[in-house]
Amino acid sequence: MDVEVESLKFLSPDDVRMVAERFGTPTFVYDEATIKRAAAEMAALPNAFGLTVRYSLKACPSQAIIRLFDREGFAFDASSVWEARRAVLAGVHPGRISLTAQEAVFDHSLKELIDQGLQFDAGSLHQLTEYGKQYPSGSIAVRVNPGFGSGLVNRLNSGGVNSSFGIWHDQIPEMKAALEEYGLKLVRLQSHIGSGHHWNILVDAVKKLLAIARQFPDVQTLDLGGGYRVKALLSDPEYDHTEWARVVADELTTFAEETGRRLRIEVEPGTFLTALSGALVTRVIDRTDTGSEGQTFLKINSGLTEIARPSYYGVTHPLVSVPAEGPLRTEVEKCNVVGHCCIAGDVLTAVYQPEEALAPASLGRTEIGDYLVIERAGSYCSSMSMKNFNSYPEAAEVLRRADGSLDLIRSRQTLEQLVANEVIPSGL
Repeated sequence: MDVEVESLKFLSPDDVRMVAERFGTPTFVYDEATIKRAAAEMAALPNAFGLTVRYSLKACPSQAIIRLFDREGFAFDASSVWEARRAVLAGVHPGRISLTAQEAVFDHSLKELIDQGLQFDAGSLHQLTEYGKQYPSGSIAVRVNPGFGSGLVNRLNSGGVNSSFGIWHDQIPEMKAALEEYGLKLVRLQSHIGSGHHWNILVDAVKKLLAIARQFPDVQTLDLGGGYRVKALLSDPEYDHTEWARVVADELTTFAEETGRRLRIEVEPGTFLTALSGALVTRVIDRTDTGSEGQTFLKINSGLTEIARPSYYGVTHPLVSVPAEGPLRTEVEKCNVVGHCCIAGDVLTAVYQPEEALAPASLGRTEIGDYLVIERAGSYCSSMSMKNFNSYPEAAEVLRRADGSLDLIRSRQTLEQLVANEVIPSGL
């Protein structure tokens, strides 16, 4: 096949057909072996004085996936009280969860988790003050906006003046005043500069955190957040995360030599741990074109209802055509892939930079009734899709076990489940 054509990452063509036959389409498939390899690689990163890996629940919060990481001994990063409660429901002890949320209302639900050991991370001066009122003389973690950030695309940059995340770095005096007012002990500093960041910017953030840590002698841990890139497309470079980890370890060693304080590192990967472990199996339901000088389109029975990243971020996922029968076809064509939603933005082959445009993918010759597999679908796909748009039901999810067997971990939603919470007033 042409070198431009992407290949299946962990499924075989027969696996794809088996998934479609047993579970229907669209169906997410997660690969246990791939998850465990990524987990082992992240846990083995070089570090100076210890490393804690927290799985970012928002990437893929299926209870089966949570349990996999729980059994690997990982801690967890939650971005809402609901995510934290979901992890607890899956069997995770609250003491192994850190909560960094945009919304943090100290109601019974949140206070119960904190009382059971959940670690709260204040992301604003308001949150810090509210925590102090509820837990005077307690320990606290704080997220800092270092004044800069980095991301795969601009929308994924979560540092700098255009980001609402974290306490602004020039507001450290106000932060210190709040800590003193409520007798709080600052034990962890966190910064998450963006998703898909460049590692040299991450190192700059570490240096910024270390400078702040000098002012707070109780700080024991630096939390570097997530955003670690993976090689998804053939055109992507290889990413060696041991490179930045060694630089960070050297920075912490120098800090220890100068201060006598040996700080531990925490990371919060989501994409790195699950992205390449997921594939979305869909069926090609139509094929159309706009003339000899126009475009060719493959329409699939999935789209924004399962995967919003291409439309929202303008990022490309590896796409692989699998014939309904027989071997992969060697004839290559360029096609646009569009979803089943009745909205113009449901396109999987588009780019937004330097300007918005279609970006047809190179695929094996594809016919109606064939399968289209969307790779790199293990993170921020099922969890951040436009579920139930056009009243499409949630897709099924399957775990491919280490021995190759397939276990259903989420049933396809029924129409009755879709409308279960709706209430029709009397008289209608």
